[in-house]
Amino acid sequence: EKAMSNNYGSIEGSIEGSTDEAATNSTAASSSAQQLPVNHLSTYTAGEDAGRLATLAKEFGLSRTRAPKSQVRARVTDSLATLNLESLKLWAGRMISLDKSYLEMRYRSLFSAHLDADRLAESSESDTAAMMLMGRSGVDPWGRLPILSEGDLSEEAEEQQNLQIEQEQQQQQPSDPHAAGLGGTLSSATLGIIKGMVGPAILYLPHGFAQAGYLVAIPVLMLSTMLFLWSSKCLLDSWKVESDRVNRNRTSMNKNHMGLKLKKRIILSYPELAYRAFGSSGEKLVQVGILLMQSGVCLTYLIFVPQNLSAAALLLFNWDVSTNWTLALMMAVQIPMSWIRDIRRLTVTNLLANLLILYGLITCLGFAMDDMGDDIDETSSSFLQEVFHRAQSLPAFNPSGWFLFLGTSVLLFEGSITLLVPLQEAVHTSSDRDKFPNLYFKVILGIVSFYSFFGITCWMAFGDQVRTVMTTSLPTGKLATTVQLAYSLAVVFTFPLQNFPSLEIVCVTVERMLLSSGHGKVGSHGSSTTQRNVISTLLVISLSIIAVLTMNDLDKVVSLMGSLLGCPLAFVIPPLIQNQLAKGQIGEWKRRVNIMVAVLGVGAMVVSSVTTLLKWD
Repeated sequence: EKAMSNNYGSIEGSIEGSTDEAATNSTAASSSAQQLPVNHLSTYTAGEDAGRLATLAKEFGLSRTRAPKSQVRARVTDSLATLNLESLKLWAGRMISLDKSYLEMRYRSLFSAHLDADRLAESSESDTAAMMLMGRSGVDPWGRLPILSEGDLSEEAEEQQNLQIEQEQQQQQPSDPHAAGLGGTLSSATLGIIKGMVGPAILYLPHGFAQAGYLVAIPVLMLSTMLFLWSSKCLLDSWKVESDRVNRNRTSMNKNHMGLKLKKRIILSYPELAYRAFGSSGEKLVQVGILLMQSGVCLTYLIFVPQNLSAAALLLFNWDVSTNWTLALMMAVQIPMSWIRDIRRLTVTNLLANLLILYGLITCLGFAMDDMGDDIDETSSSFLQEVFHRAQSLPAFNPSGWFLFLGTSVLLFEGSITLLVPLQEAVHTSSDRDKFPNLYFKVILGIVSFYSFFGITCWMAFGDQVRTVMTTSLPTGKLATTVQLAYSLAVVFTFPLQNFPSLEIVCVTVERMLLSSGHGKVGSHGSSTTQRNVISTLLVISLSIIAVLTMNDLDKVVSLMGSLLGCPLAFVIPPLIQNQLAKGQIGEWKRRVNIMVAVLGVGAMVVSSVTTLLKWD
């Protein structure tokens, strides 16, 4: 303020021969500058409220008020113990937010964006919220309703609404960049990729390596990874082409926002891309594949948990409990949990399952390393020599079971292809969306590398007799029992999440059949609560009956699920979708490579499925 006053004074003194009118104007300007509040010019408060900003804008004659800045630093006055507790609470809150966003993506991964008006007519509140997440309901989460044509607003009004929208979005943006969960950063997307892929299937890998031999297992795993990454790129490229096309001119408006219109994104998914490429038949094919794939994963869970619980009961209490009884106990837990309609309520249990899986993996590796370290004095002089000695003793090829690894290598991805498009959609900024494909490929390669390290290490430690459920091959002891119980509890918590896609597809199908036959009534999304609970109960019971029949053949179940169901979803359909949606935008060579990848996927499906069925006792 002093500088401004001195500046005006120096200007007056430097201009010789100025008129009295100019001097008067200069003096008036100087006095006007002196009237500005000192505290507004000399101080700045991060995170100030909107009222202060509005006052400041009015004093300076500004037409718009900028959004408040988030607090960037604060004076530390609390004790170290208090800070650690607060940091722990903040970390837990962020992890819960991530898990909730991950569960929301399960909604997006399943359904298509095209509107089914009949089923939306009487949808419940929770289902409407779910469909808004999937972009299906035609309702913008911010409440801006009807869709406008491109000429509804003048250029002046359009410019005004763009400024208003930008301001609203800045004000709605949370101060914590992690508060929105997966709807923002690439680091959050990385956690989503890991959460979507890493699961109990990794425990089947040591037995798979032992059945196939390293000359088959390692090349097959590398080939499966290459085909998966190629198909993932095809699906991401198809998403980009279709997303740019459908979202280019989409607009909507809210009557309560001064007639301003808002660009509104259409959320795409794997089934939606199949619908846009091949029509309703393509969508149904993908949804049936998801239904069977997720049901197969749940079937492996219903075999995995009873075997672990029976082994733990034998060790802890010396009880020889049949797997049928432990399966019945698991059913008693899973049937009520399957009645939960909004899977976002499973956020806490899903987070706990992730922590239990992490504990189990670390402990299993610790057991493997300890087992190899016990033989250092007998066969080797160092740990590295012992590892090299055991690696040399591994069989290169197993002619009796190599074919089972074809399906096992596909099931390792655990249906990650269905979450690929929702993960891409969840990345907030356009620049980060462009970086997401490379990030996805790097994370997948890192996970597969860890899979290989885990499988080979446990194979070397526990030998060719390692069981399909690897936790039952751990040395007897209380620590090993905690691993079995931890993994069993994690799978129990994960089961409703894995069962949700197949359950929703069955409910929607049953409702449509009832409506077409004239015996149904348009209700909430999928079915009424009672009807849905009956369907979910029957689905769990049906899977449990199959689990009883295949309790001793988990390795063949895993192989058949991966080959018969995983290969089409992961290797065959994505390249064909790109050939259809990106006509004229990809070269002839890429079209041929896509066809070749699809043919390889079909070949792997047929060979592995047939050989597995022929060898099934």
